[in-house]
Amino acid sequence: MDILGSIFLWMCYASLGASLVAILLVAIKKGVSQAISWRMHHLLWFIVLARLMIPVLPESSFSLFTWVFWASNSMSAAQPLSFSAEPQLMPNTQLPVVISEVSHELKDNEKNQIQTEAAKDEGMNAVSSHPIYIQVLTVVWLVGVVFLLARLFAYLYKIHNKERFLMRVTDERVFSIMDDCRKKFGVKRKIHVYTGTLAKGPLISNLFSPWVYCPRDVYQSLSDAELYHVFSHELAHHKRKDLLWSFLGSLALAIHWMNPLVWLWIRKMKADMELACDEYVLEVLGEKEAISYGMTLLSFARRISERRPLSYPLYFHHSHHSDQMKRRIQMISKFKKGSYPLSALAVACGLAISVVTLTNAAEPTPLQVAVNQDEKLRPLFGNTSSKVTNRLEKAERLAGFSFKVPSYLPSEVSYKNSNILHSSESEPSENTVIHLFQSENISLMIGVSTVENTMESFKVISDDGTSKSSVDSTLSQEQISLKGKSVKVNTRTATTKEGSVFKDVVYLWSDEGLYYYIKGEAPLENKEIAKIIESFQAPNAELRKTYVNYDFLNSDIYDLEDLEYFSGMIGFAPVFPLELPGGYKATGAYVNKKLNFSYPENEEDKHKRTIHLTFENPEKPKTIVLFAQIKDKSIVENIRKTKKVPFERIDGAKFEVPVTSLNISGQEVFRTAPYKVDDTLSSPKDKDNHTYFWLKEDVCLKVTFKEVEADVQQQLVAALVKEKAIDLKK
Repeated sequence: MDILGSIFLWMCYASLGASLVAILLVAIKKGVSQAISWRMHHLLWFIVLARLMIPVLPESSFSLFTWVFWASNSMSAAQPLSFSAEPQLMPNTQLPVVISEVSHELKDNEKNQIQTEAAKDEGMNAVSSHPIYIQVLTVVWLVGVVFLLARLFAYLYKIHNKERFLMRVTDERVFSIMDDCRKKFGVKRKIHVYTGTLAKGPLISNLFSPWVYCPRDVYQSLSDAELYHVFSHELAHHKRKDLLWSFLGSLALAIHWMNPLVWLWIRKMKADMELACDEYVLEVLGEKEAISYGMTLLSFARRISERRPLSYPLYFHHSHHSDQMKRRIQMISKFKKGSYPLSALAVACGLAISVVTLTNAAEPTPLQVAVNQDEKLRPLFGNTSSKVTNRLEKAERLAGFSFKVPSYLPSEVSYKNSNILHSSESEPSENTVIHLFQSENISLMIGVSTVENTMESFKVISDDGTSKSSVDSTLSQEQISLKGKSVKVNTRTATTKEGSVFKDVVYLWSDEGLYYYIKGEAPLENKEIAKIIESFQAPNAELRKTYVNYDFLNSDIYDLEDLEYFSGMIGFAPVFPLELPGGYKATGAYVNKKLNFSYPENEEDKHKRTIHLTFENPEKPKTIVLFAQIKDKSIVENIRKTKKVPFERIDGAKFEVPVTSLNISGQEVFRTAPYKVDDTLSSPKDKDNHTYFWLKEDVCLKVTFKEVEADVQQQLVAALVKEKAIDLKK
């Protein structure tokens, strides 16, 4: 039932799209009706037929549906969910803000967006995730499709049975006229004529081995010229492959029978097909035959109207309605050979219309609009007083002022990260950059600030990181001179109650209006500190390359520049929405090592990075959505194989959680059973989590929900599944 529900929803979207295209084409046809041939009129209907029948169409920024989206968005800029299911840049904001990709179904009712569970673990009952009214409509639609298709194929079967009792016409006159007509239309194979009780009028049958049916009283009562016209019309249908298009139209109508407009469009397509066929006949026979062909048509229509017509399925063979006959006679009376040549211009216009109508809206990305450097540096998640970065170049930009760094460091010491602090509480405002360096035994802190800090305070910290009170503390100060710099050395010694002695040494100096300091938590010889201080200089390209820590555990993403930089580090362009349906907004993003992304690390995994996004809802403060991505398809492959996901507790122990296979928006998604983040170590009061995994090409995507309702979870997963990766080239 779930799969049928998904097919029904596809039918609804395809039917709606085809209706919009048909309305556009009707307007075009009406505007240029006198300027194009009826064959072109009929060809345009194939675009509607294609939209009704082709399940997947390419995307194009020139698509009609892209324009519909832009128009609908401009009329309702505040609408949080877009009509065309495309993410786009929010207007009137400082930064490009991503509206998550959602479907028409979600716009009407967010709960209706979810596709169905395609498979469950053995022993579990499949439960439809479609609303009940969708399930009811699916059943009604399916009954109609079965009925109409059964009627169509019953008709074809009936015709096939009748064909067995037909007799081949051996009349030499009929054979000679058909042979002349066949040669005139360039039909190489022999076309036999049959007679019997199959139908009241002539018709051509069999797409691959065609033959013509003609009642005995018809071919006996018609003159040679009239019979020639009748056979010409049937052979024109064969040359134009009208049997195939009629059959496809019948199938399209059976599938889309719930849309009343489709009934109208198919009838109009049939009417235009007859006009196009007449036009083709006259192009072959010549303008001089137009009047006699029209008289044959009138005579034959009068003959047919006196008889009780057969009940054709889907009204697909009625071409002798009085209004239709009037249109055909009018076209024939005005026909001029060569008036509507299939020119290069007409072909170009047809191709242009196809590009506009036979494509879906191109899905723009968060970075679709090229941005300048200032825009790249605007915060994605609002300004914060503290920022951490893994590279000097970024620290320079975040600091907002120029500073110096040491070009010399002890060989065993390497750059770790930079912290940027902004404090508006001090007067004047204090802006500080702190660079951290480390080795196995040494931890070094180098700071620069716009406000002087004497660094005379001292806190005793034990080995386990906790603060300890001291019973005795002394401060000694001395002044040294290094390359013209006057450096103050503050040394504070403290003794704890336990008898441990701690020493804190800070070197302070000023340079070009800024205040610098160096503090080491493990002893460095004074000559080493002196060499470091003497080497301070403005950063250059070489230093910026040195001051980068690719192994930094957590690197925050603050702006578009960071996003571009870290996309290169993780090895792919991530999905990066800033908003999700239901009021969820991204509050932060960072990149770190693989770390418990469900499977134990191996040597190769040490070089992989995971990108994370956190979403919160201001109206639901306890709910959190954690979205992560990593270039590692083996994660999902292992989940698919084992039906389990291993997680890691806070103590490092592993525990496994079973998963269920779902189909959400056409994507295979694995959902975990409810679990607590630290399994049995978690408090019984802790809320359960749910995590979803899926694969997009070779990238594993994972989203974890904390205190988010089950139906909302799947809505958000559907939005993330449909979200496209950012375009880093734009």
